[in-house]
Amino acid sequence: MKKKLILLVLVVVIAAGAGLVLPNKISKIGKENTITSSQLEKAIDISQLSTAEFVYNGVAEKKNENSPEDVDCYIAYDANVKVGINMEDVKFKIDEEKKTVTPILPEIEINIATLDENSISYIPKNPDLSLKEVITLCKEDAINEANTSDKLYETAEENLQSVIEALLAPILEHEGYSIQW
Repeated sequence: MKKKLILLVLVVVIAAGAGLVLPNKISKIGKENTITSSQLEKAIDISQLSTAEFVYNGVAEKKNENSPEDVDCYIAYDANVKVGINMEDVKFKIDEEKKTVTPILPEIEINIATLDENSISYIPKNPDLSLKEVITLCKEDAINEANTSDKLYETAEENLQSVIEALLAPILEHEGYSIQW
């Protein structure tokens, strides 16, 4: 089994750098001299954001219903698991005196787990399983593997911080604020 961790080049960062997102976000802030948490929340309101992807070539086990310590069959599969956050859950702590903004990030969670159904193979061949059961077993196995990957969550948090900085830097710098992690 090979585990691969793929860093995503986030479309949001590219869009922000290209000026496709920020003009609209700056107009949401207005021309005030004071930054508020609700203004910053509006500026990053881009809904669900996946910040890292886990590509996994795994083997799930179908346990025997009568004897759970025994395995009826093994199922080899390929899956992608994406982790991220709902951007609506990001909050901000603002220090007016120091002109700093501290983002308060929600816990990074699994957003999407997809299985390549064409990659599925069985040992022994042709077990008596429904496709729905196979997909469920494989997705659960991939999610469990992704949840044990500290590197996946570290990468996701680093990417999330980069996205928030890219979205807010022009707004905050214009008002003389800085982001503090």
